[in-house]
Amino acid sequence: MTAVDTPGLPVADEVSAWDEEKGSIWLRIPRFISVPLFLALLVGVWHLAVTFEWVSQYVLPPPADVGRELWSMFDEIIRGGPVRDNLWITAQEAVLGFFVAAALGIGLGVLVAESTFGRQVVLPFLVGVNAAPKVAFAPIFVAWLGFGIEAKVALAAFIAFFPLLVDTAAGLASVDAEQHTLFTSLRASRAKRFVKLQLPASLPFVFAGLKTASVLAVVGAVVGEFLGGGEGLGQATSIAGNLLATDRVFGYAIILAIFGYVFYALIVLAERKIVFWQKPHHIQAAG
Repeated sequence: MTAVDTPGLPVADEVSAWDEEKGSIWLRIPRFISVPLFLALLVGVWHLAVTFEWVSQYVLPPPADVGRELWSMFDEIIRGGPVRDNLWITAQEAVLGFFVAAALGIGLGVLVAESTFGRQVVLPFLVGVNAAPKVAFAPIFVAWLGFGIEAKVALAAFIAFFPLLVDTAAGLASVDAEQHTLFTSLRASRAKRFVKLQLPASLPFVFAGLKTASVLAVVGAVVGEFLGGGEGLGQATSIAGNLLATDRVFGYAIILAIFGYVFYALIVLAERKIVFWQKPHHIQAAG
């Protein structure tokens, strides 16, 4: 049995031990076999649902049609074409929105964790803003920033920053009391205590927020394209939906899912390089 890392998956060691003790069948099947098998099962059920007309093809297109659309889309991505251009635009919006969200979320998280003003005044205001429907702010960003990329970046950052704020504040507050006492006894300055103690302790929390923000930034960019027009995969998906080209809608959705996963995986890779002292969560798998 070997340990296989699961990027960003918060699986406790106790769960792995429980599975091993119970002799779960998934521990004896390598992931490169189990994942394709599960995917094949889903596609098989999908094919049966369409073949026996359990679901209308206007709602759920045949897997073969989606496969042909995906092949065509990947060909456009490789050779150049509208799909690659739209993917590039959405990627720019998501990545820029992510970095803006990271700056806002971490900065405000430090303010909330380290100041009474942040906890008593800023945090309730931000919680109230976050509780409001995010879609309602899209027309405001369009009115302020126009129909270009700026409005989509703003919406992506707006949707993605709050979980990062909460995780950063929680991480800075998670320092062990005994370590805090030790730094106090050594008469360490507040700045030194923050850099040497609180910041390293908060990094696992910060990266948890960054992983969430990477996914939400993609969602925000696509929602912005749906509501704000312009270009990008979100707008292309909206047009395909209006034309009832559901096979193309599914193709765009799969490409967006792949992009979101790759973006997420890059954050996980950065976490493993930077927070190298943290024990990675894992599950047991044969291999």
